Amino acid sequence: MYICKPEPLEAFIEEIVIGLGADEEIATEVAQHLVHANLSGHDSHGVLRIAQYTAQADSGELVPAAQPTILRESSTTALIDARRGFGHYSTAYALNWAMKHAHEHGIAAAAVRHSSHIGRVGEYTERAAQSGLIAIVTVGSAGRGVGGLVPFGGRQRFFGANPWSMGVPAREQSPMVYDGSSATVAEGKVRFARAKGAPLPPGCIQDSEGKPTTDPEDFYDGGALLPLGGEVAGHKGYGLAMASALIGGLSMIGDEDHTLIGASVVEEVDDTSDQIAGVFLMVIDPAFFGDAEHYRAMVDETLTAAKNVEPAEGFDEVLIPGEPEVNTRRGRSQKGIAIPDATWEDFEALAERFGLSLPAHHME
Repeated sequence: MYICKPEPLEAFIEEIVIGLGADEEIATEVAQHLVHANLSGHDSHGVLRIAQYTAQADSGELVPAAQPTILRESSTTALIDARRGFGHYSTAYALNWAMKHAHEHGIAAAAVRHSSHIGRVGEYTERAAQSGLIAIVTVGSAGRGVGGLVPFGGRQRFFGANPWSMGVPAREQSPMVYDGSSATVAEGKVRFARAKGAPLPPGCIQDSEGKPTTDPEDFYDGGALLPLGGEVAGHKGYGLAMASALIGGLSMIGDEDHTLIGASVVEEVDDTSDQIAGVFLMVIDPAFFGDAEHYRAMVDETLTAAKNVEPAEGFDEVLIPGEPEVNTRRGRSQKGIAIPDATWEDFEALAERFGLSLPAHHME
């Protein structure tokens, strides 16, 4: 395992993105997003993705230099075209638009079409919450031949991981940030387990015959992700996945050349009319509902009360949503980020391709 400090790792990723054709502003956003995902403990959405993005750029699926544009706009809504550029940048662009307009009108929403993979959705809601705003973000895709997630009770893939995130500002506490896939685990977690050569926990995936398995390779050999909730409550993950795709689909109205927001198309289909996908986000300013400081104090009291609940057997304490990421960030900022051997091999190939030095590191 290779251990890198965040700063040289971020600089390395930024140079790769620039090498792919992006300008410095886009490259900075992408690199910061990926490294911050690693720092937060979400390695599946971190720097291991750079090989995927490079392959997408090489194939023309991703356009690294693309700048998002606003297609339709009102005082509280916007339809944004990512133009097949980096989803991290176009989603941040949409978030900034919504935050500005929420400050002016109390609430604002944006939908983004033609995006690539947008990374860790909790990144965006956390940014909004740190600015005193409530945010909801989802990115979804659905249809025959789409993604890696099966509907509850089904055997064929039909959805992307279709995550949801909600962020709520607090006063003294860290913001409440929920960030979760509609699948038991996102595909990136399977990718990271494969990179480490480690098994997955039971109940995450099934093989090509619809049988439970813990081997990440079975997913890539025709298997599928299972909905959040498992055998007992998988209908809930299924419902969240469907809602994500349909609400994200607001971005597709009138779009005759849609994309699937980074979801993998696992089979070619003659009729894509049932495919739907998009990014959707909403930002709310609590100040339009009353005193914002009072609201944040209320949030603090509730979060503190939750943390004071007596922990169950096997747990040291009750954590609020978003707290594990904050804690992991503190540790990894000091100790560094662990890079699996398979990901480091990707780094070596990319360094050679773009004439770069590998990031400073030590072995563990």
